[in-house]
Amino acid sequence: MGNEMGSEIGNENVNSKQLSKKNRKSRYRPIWLFLLQVFFCVVVPALVVAVCLFYVNVPHRHSSDSDSESVLGKTESWRLDTQKNYTIDLDYWKTQTPGVDRHYYLNVSTMSQVAPDGIERNVTVINGQYPGPLVEANAGDTLFLHVQAQGVPTTIHCHGLFFNKNESFNDGAAFINQCPIDANGGTYDYEIHLDENQSGTYWYHSHYGAQQADGVFGPLVIHSARERELINDSYDAEVVVMVNDYYHAMANSYLPEYLGPDNENTEPTPDDGLIQGTNDFKYDSATYVTPNGDTDLVPANFTQMPPAVFNFDPHKRYRIRVINAGFFAPFNFAIDRHKMKVVEADGTVTEPLELESIDMSVAQRYSFILEPQDTRLSEYWMRVRFNSFCFAQDNANFNTSVSGVIRYDHKGTSLPSSESWEYFGDDVRCRDFNQTLLRTLEGQVPRVQNGSTRPDVIVELDVSFMIKGNQLDRGYFNDMTYTALANSSTMNVLAKSHLQNSIKELQTTQVETKNDGQYLINLDKRGAVVDLIINNYDDGAHPFHLHGHKFWVLSSADRGYFKKSFYDSDNGEMDFTNPISRDVLGVSGFGYAVIRFVVDNPGVWPFHCHIGWHMESGLLLQINELQSEYSSWTHIPSAWDELCQTSA
Repeated sequence: MGNEMGSEIGNENVNSKQLSKKNRKSRYRPIWLFLLQVFFCVVVPALVVAVCLFYVNVPHRHSSDSDSESVLGKTESWRLDTQKNYTIDLDYWKTQTPGVDRHYYLNVSTMSQVAPDGIERNVTVINGQYPGPLVEANAGDTLFLHVQAQGVPTTIHCHGLFFNKNESFNDGAAFINQCPIDANGGTYDYEIHLDENQSGTYWYHSHYGAQQADGVFGPLVIHSARERELINDSYDAEVVVMVNDYYHAMANSYLPEYLGPDNENTEPTPDDGLIQGTNDFKYDSATYVTPNGDTDLVPANFTQMPPAVFNFDPHKRYRIRVINAGFFAPFNFAIDRHKMKVVEADGTVTEPLELESIDMSVAQRYSFILEPQDTRLSEYWMRVRFNSFCFAQDNANFNTSVSGVIRYDHKGTSLPSSESWEYFGDDVRCRDFNQTLLRTLEGQVPRVQNGSTRPDVIVELDVSFMIKGNQLDRGYFNDMTYTALANSSTMNVLAKSHLQNSIKELQTTQVETKNDGQYLINLDKRGAVVDLIINNYDDGAHPFHLHGHKFWVLSSADRGYFKKSFYDSDNGEMDFTNPISRDVLGVSGFGYAVIRFVVDNPGVWPFHCHIGWHMESGLLLQINELQSEYSSWTHIPSAWDELCQTSA
C-alpha cells in the first residue's frame, strides 16, 4: 500500500513538472510574434479609421473656395461672415410671435488697412467688421439699437421704418430729427416699437454726412406671419444679398472738390462694386487711378480677393432679399438661368411678377423667389451690372460688371460656365425699373373723404442743380437748398421752442416755409391726403426717399410735364387703384412723378435724393408733420435732448 501511495505521489510530481514546462513555454513565446499581433490588430485598423474620417470630413474644394476660407474667413477678423450672418433662420422666425424685445449693440469706429476688394484703405465700420451685421425682428417687436461712437460722430437711420408709435425722434437723420452721437465714446439707445403691419426688407445706415459710403450700413429684416401668408409661396430658405458701389478712399476726401467752385455736379465715380462686401478686383499698377490723384494712396499691398460665393441647397426653394446699399450707382441684377418672381418691393408685398433681371436704384430693395430654369449645372453666375451712363466721368478702375457665384454643389471645382440672360446694355437715361409693372397686393390708393381723385394738398417740387453764390453748384427743391443746422436739429428746435424760433413757429399756418436753411412742408391736419408733384429739371435721375412713410406712385414718366388735368382724365396717366407703395422712387432726368401719402405720423421727416453726393449738396427738404402733436410730447428721452447739448 505504501508502494502504491509512493507511486501515485511520484506520478503526480512528474505531471506537475510537465505542466510547469508547458506553461513556461506559453509564457515566454517569441517577442516578435507579440509585436506582429499588435501591429495587425491595433495599428492597421487605427490607420484605416483615421484615413476614412479625413476623407469624410474634409471635402475637396476648388482653389477659390480654399482662398475664400483663408482670405474671407480666419485670417481677416474685420470681414463679416456673410455666408452665415446673411442667411436667415426661417424655421426660427416661423416659431416667433410678436412682442419680443430684440437688442443689438452697434459700435461705430474707424479701422485702417482693411481691403474688402484687395485695395487697402481706412473704413468706418460697425463692431469692427465690414459690412454691417444683419438686424432682425418680428412685426410688433420692440427693437433696441444700442449705439456707441468710438472716435467718430454718428447716427443710425433704420431706412424705411415708420417710427409711427410717436417715436420719430429715433429716425436718426443728423441735424433733422436727431443730433449726432458724440465721437468721444458717446452712446444712444434707439428704442423702436415696430408696427404690427410693417414687415419686409429694409436696411440701416449712418445718416451723418457721407459716413455711409465708408461702411456704416447693414441689412434689416422684419419678419411677419401675415407677410408669408400674403406671399403664399412655400419657400424654405432666405438669403440677404447686399450690393454697393465702393470707393478706395474715405468719402470726405472727395467732398472739397465735389462741393467746390466750378464743379457742375460732377460726382466722384466709384472704383468698384461689391457683393456681400467683396469682389475680385483686378489691380494693374500701370493703369490704376489713385483716388483724387493722391499719390499717397497708391496701393502698397494688394491681395487678390475671390468673388462672393453663395452655397445653396439644390433641394430648397429660396427667397432672395436684394438691397442696393450704394452711395451713388444704380445697377441691373440677374442670376443666370434663374427667373426671379418678385414678391416684395421696399417692404410692400406685390402681386407676383416673373422677371429675368431688374434695375435697382440706390436704397431700393426687392425680394424674389428663385425659379431655376436649368438644373444641369451646379454653379451659376449672379450678375450685377452698374449703369455706366449714370456717371459724369470715367474711372478706369471700375469694371461695372460685378459677379458672384451661386454654388449648388459645395464641393464644386470650377467657376460657373452658365450663360447670361439676354442683356441689352445699360440704359442711357439711367431710368428706374418700370413702376407700372409693380402692383401692391390687396392695396388701395387712399382718397379724400368725398372720393375725389384729387388730394387735400398738392405741393409742386421743381428739382434742379444750379450755380449760385460763390460759383457753387448745389441741389435745389424749388429755389431752396438745404444746409444743416450748426448745433441742433430741426425737430429739437420745433419741439422744444415751438412758440418762438427762427425756423417755423407753431402758430405759422403756411404750408411752405423757408427759413434758416430749412425748407419745410408744414402739414398739421391729421388724415389729410397729400400729393407731391416732382418735376425733375436735372439731366440726371434721382432716387427720392421719404422718411416715416411709404408713398403711392400715382404716376411716373421719363419725360414731359405733369398736368393737373391728368387727375380727371381716363387716359391712364395716373393710377388710383393699387399701384406700388414704396419708400424710394427713381425719377428720370427731365421726367416727373406724382406720389401720395397720408398725414398720420407726427415728426420731422426728410425727403431727399438718396444719392449721397446729392444729399451733401443740399437736395433735401423736410416734412414737418403734425407739429401741434409732437411739440406736446412728454415722452421724448432726455438722452435725445442731451445729444444736442453735446453738439452745441
